[in-house]
Amino acid sequence: MEDKNSENIFSPENNGNAKVTTLEQLPDDPLAMPPPYWRSSGAVFHILDALESLVSLLEELLPIHERTELKLGEYYQNNPNEDDDPDLEGFGEICDELWSLEHEIQLKVEVAILMSAVALEDRLNMFCVFNLHKDIAESVEKLSPTEKLLIATAVAERPSIKGNVVYEGVKKLTQWRNAFAHGHCVDQPVKSLRHNHLISPSTYPSVPDSLASLKELVGGYLRLADYLKSISVNPYTAGGSIETEEIRNHLAEISRYTFNVSGNSSTIYIPFYKL
Repeated sequence: MEDKNSENIFSPENNGNAKVTTLEQLPDDPLAMPPPYWRSSGAVFHILDALESLVSLLEELLPIHERTELKLGEYYQNNPNEDDDPDLEGFGEICDELWSLEHEIQLKVEVAILMSAVALEDRLNMFCVFNLHKDIAESVEKLSPTEKLLIATAVAERPSIKGNVVYEGVKKLTQWRNAFAHGHCVDQPVKSLRHNHLISPSTYPSVPDSLASLKELVGGYLRLADYLKSISVNPYTAGGSIETEEIRNHLAEISRYTFNVSGNSSTIYIPFYKL
């Protein structure tokens, strides 16, 4: 049966540019859309902004790291008994520029990961609206991203992906988002407030650790986007995304930085180079 509103809203006379102002104007059949087109949360642009900043910050890190290493070499030569009587103020002055830059890198990493989790759910919601009947799409809306993905995959009559790289990427990114959003330290167990916030970790996250998490978790968003594109029936969600490719390119640029961690420090003794 033809949708009662389709001939008025989505007719050829509208040239594919229907303006929808009420829910009643939308068809129940997902393949009757687009139009209208999906209005996203805009999280993807926060990802791009953070990744673009990271590329620039890593360019700055190279010379700053080298300068800091030289100054520290001179510092330890002039202070052979530094461990017995540390000059914390002098040490801090040498490292301050590097520490500040590392802090900026960590902030941008967190923004990129958090916004990837938001964009991931936005992408899942868009897939459901444009590929699943309205009743199904609205029924799964309140589920977790992993549950929503499994149901959407089953309704689309695709093999179960539970446990594969796409599913695991969604799971890890969602777990990180939940921990961060609830005020927890993402590098510590979250089941105990005391453990999460009061027990010092054996090592604190360094720049290499943060970038490794970035590549894994933002990469999880990209894998989901690629997967949903591949199983989409609606041409709208089966198409490519400029923003997705830009994210992929930025991650590739960031991946050119290779770190060789040595010593006991998580911030200073990190020789690295750009491939």
